[in-house]
Amino acid sequence: MWTLPFDRHAACQPIDVTQPQATTRGRQGGVSAVVAGRDVWFTARDCRDTAAAKHRDVPLVAAPEAFGSALLVPALAAGRPLRLAGSPCETWAANLMRLTEAFRTLWYPAAAGPLVVPGPPAAPRPAGPTVLCFSGGVDAFHTLLAGGQMGGQTIDTLVLVVGYDVPVADRGRATAVGGLLAAVAAETGCRGLVMATNLRRHPLVRATPWLRAFGGPLAAIGHLLGPAAGRILISSDGLAFEHPEIGSRPTTDPLFSSAALAVEHVAPGVTRLEKIRAIAAEPIVRRHLRVCWKNVGDRLNCGRCEKCVRTMLALDACGTLSCFPTFDYGRGLTAAIDELPAVDGVTVTFYRELLASGLSAAAAAAVRRLLERSAAAGTAAGATATTGSAAVAAVPAATPRRKTGSRAASWMISRPAPAVAHRLLAPDAFAMVCEPLVGRRVGYVRPIGNVGDRLIEMAMIQLFAAYGIRWRLWRPEVPGDGDGLDLLVFGGGGNMGSRYANNHTLRSRAIDTGLPVVILPQSFTAAEERPFARVFVRERASLALRPDAILAPDLALGLATTLPARPDRDLGVFLRRDQERTGRKPLWARDPVRLHDDPFAYLAFAARYRRLVTDRLHFAVAGLHAGREVTLVANDYHKNRSMHETWLADLGCRFADTAAAARARAA
Repeated sequence: MWTLPFDRHAACQPIDVTQPQATTRGRQGGVSAVVAGRDVWFTARDCRDTAAAKHRDVPLVAAPEAFGSALLVPALAAGRPLRLAGSPCETWAANLMRLTEAFRTLWYPAAAGPLVVPGPPAAPRPAGPTVLCFSGGVDAFHTLLAGGQMGGQTIDTLVLVVGYDVPVADRGRATAVGGLLAAVAAETGCRGLVMATNLRRHPLVRATPWLRAFGGPLAAIGHLLGPAAGRILISSDGLAFEHPEIGSRPTTDPLFSSAALAVEHVAPGVTRLEKIRAIAAEPIVRRHLRVCWKNVGDRLNCGRCEKCVRTMLALDACGTLSCFPTFDYGRGLTAAIDELPAVDGVTVTFYRELLASGLSAAAAAAVRRLLERSAAAGTAAGATATTGSAAVAAVPAATPRRKTGSRAASWMISRPAPAVAHRLLAPDAFAMVCEPLVGRRVGYVRPIGNVGDRLIEMAMIQLFAAYGIRWRLWRPEVPGDGDGLDLLVFGGGGNMGSRYANNHTLRSRAIDTGLPVVILPQSFTAAEERPFARVFVRERASLALRPDAILAPDLALGLATTLPARPDRDLGVFLRRDQERTGRKPLWARDPVRLHDDPFAYLAFAARYRRLVTDRLHFAVAGLHAGREVTLVANDYHKNRSMHETWLADLGCRFADTAAAARARAA
């Protein structure tokens, strides 16, 4: 038995991994081990004989190095010792010391170093075949066609793993990517292997950001193949530098090597655009390029997510986008760019590089609009924030500048926002909302609403960034869009109950997915007895309508902003003209949501006035963010009064109940 890395507290319960052994799942052989009481398995098949409809099982080696590599980062993230039965390779055990120290420096400074009891030195054996981790993307194709011919060796085997970015349960999608691998293997003369695993379904792995953890699982492929792999190639991400949140990097991947297996990180200094330029003219790439992990419907690329858009733009810069049927020959590119809410500080650099490389006129204009949205959201390409001992790149507090019905599908893997001058409430005030979401794959259900709801969403994105929550927008119009998610979160606001029928229906569709649904801080207009996994309310009066709810601040109170310039107007009176108004309004009183539909413009407009009187809750919040004198007027139910009593009075806001005053005058 050996242990790595153990918690400094002796009472910490270890994560036990049994001796890996051969297993049979259906007609496919494989290996498995019990990890903390749950079975983790791998299988493999050879896809070369597709013409005969015969897929041959491939024997895998019950290597402790495979499970140790795959579970190292999850164990560090959990702060628990990983105790593995068996005797790993002496070389691998020695490398693991350095590998753990590297991950301690990056993310887990409190983790102790590993205690390893290695087996005897491995007997030397002839160099085995070269294996490439292959998903059909830009990086993998570049390694296959341009970057894999190193040291006079050619690539012998392509391996695609179902269960890493394609769920095992999604048989249609698994069949599609398996067919892609078979076609590419047949055209290149390589052996094609399709592995399957339930590794990512294990709670230990699910609780760890996959971007940090995936280097070890890729290296595990080579260890499982045994003599069938002497060298395994892991393609770089095309950033040309080590992103602080990515766990596959040139300095760590080789440390997963053993005496029998060399793990190599390929082309770390080559950018994604340079890779695309090198392979864009290849017919095999044009036929089979797959970059999208979503695979909406029967398409390998959805053409709408950020990764698809970024790839299409690079192909446009190369003048070859119209040659790619896998991206519908470039149709819909401009609309897809405009649907993206914003891009993070790392990705902004890539889009600027694309602009400088020369895009079509329509695409260039759309990219400029995207960069403007990102800049307005607070993105700074060089901005950093510090987490633990590592400096991490900042991600924007992004919000969409588009109609409510539009949905983007890209994952947002967020890091803390840049330093700001002002917050009403610190991120710690939202710990009860955000901490349970850390390590989960979250689908965000965007409520149908106005600019105030978008202000809440902008704050949510910033808070998710501060907590490192991995999320993407859930699209109810796309069948199966909940696949790969752990839960859905319904955005904050004031629409619980049946008063706002469109949001009531949207919550029904979220529940129908079968996923747990968490309600972010909301106000209830009436009782809504539904089986939500957890409900947060943003003011005390709503607790009477949902007694099992948890009181938490309106997310907009956690928005990070910069203090604006001095006001240039004195008094502004802005009152609702919709169903929540409390009576007839003066003709000169304007409704602020009819003046601006963009949250940044909304904030700037509120900041122009030294004093504000309004019954629009989030226009009042915008005024508080600007440091103005704000008087909140009652609306037609308890929301404004209760928000004032629960939070806003302590933030300097005044309150006026015009309806009560009118009743008093009438009496």
